[in-house]
Amino acid sequence: MIKKILLFLGTDIDSPLIKHALDFADKSGAELTVLHVFKTPKKNVLDYFNTQGKNLQKYIIDGHNANMQTALDKEDIEQSRINFSIRWGKGFIECIKAVNEEKFDLVICPPANHDKTPDSTAMHLLRKCPCPVWIHHGHLWRGAVRILAAVGPFDNSPGNEALNRNILAHAAELNRILGGKLHVMHCWKGYLEGVTDNPYFSESEVEKYLDYEKNSSEEAFNELFESAPFQKKPRKVIMHGDPGTLIPEYALEKKMDIVVMGSVARSGIAGLLIGNTAEKVAGSLTESLLAIKPAGFVSPVK
Repeated sequence: MIKKILLFLGTDIDSPLIKHALDFADKSGAELTVLHVFKTPKKNVLDYFNTQGKNLQKYIIDGHNANMQTALDKEDIEQSRINFSIRWGKGFIECIKAVNEEKFDLVICPPANHDKTPDSTAMHLLRKCPCPVWIHHGHLWRGAVRILAAVGPFDNSPGNEALNRNILAHAAELNRILGGKLHVMHCWKGYLEGVTDNPYFSESEVEKYLDYEKNSSEEAFNELFESAPFQKKPRKVIMHGDPGTLIPEYALEKKMDIVVMGSVARSGIAGLLIGNTAEKVAGSLTESLLAIKPAGFVSPVK
């Protein structure tokens, strides 16, 4: 499933994360490429350095390569085991262009913000990158890795069932590679919970409807769970309430290392290409997040 991994680091040289990503690539039998993107200098800046007899971009690349070699030597990483790529432009745009051109199966990036939440670049990748995006906090592989796969809702929206199956397939593969402990979670919430004050619905009618929603959700969840390609049955978790709140709370309480969930496309809204739940969870998690796009997702970045 994972054959080509792109580790996007912006302009930073994060040798521990490179080592971590290389370890994961080795475990999954994948090829690792490390991408750095530098902001393109303005013409007047290039012209100035040209008058000084210096090729600014060449100096930047040469300096970066020297620093990279020093960092890799410190971590005892053989440079020949990794592909390196340097681009000029805007970070997330060049990253997505690389995915489109070279057909990467997974993008790994750091959260960047000091509070471990995704920065604007990571959020752009979550919204717009066509392949799965792993916002990696770098604290995996210290003992048994705990993985939380969050699926749902179960409705008739196009591609919803396929997305849920894809979430579980990725979680199962991640669990196989890392040899961790997998939990599978579904949160359900009834439509009428938002209109319970309506005088046309009695309290008993609302309760009866919520029982229907609960039973329908559990039935659909169990069917999906039983059809998933698990080597070992994971823990099954069904909760009632807002998934945007419950997923981060559960991940924190159970000390999960990574959360796998879907990012649902909202076509026609420029720059807002993942659902409210994914946005909310991404902003609340202090754990790693692997976001899966629905089948047929087309990035606005060409």
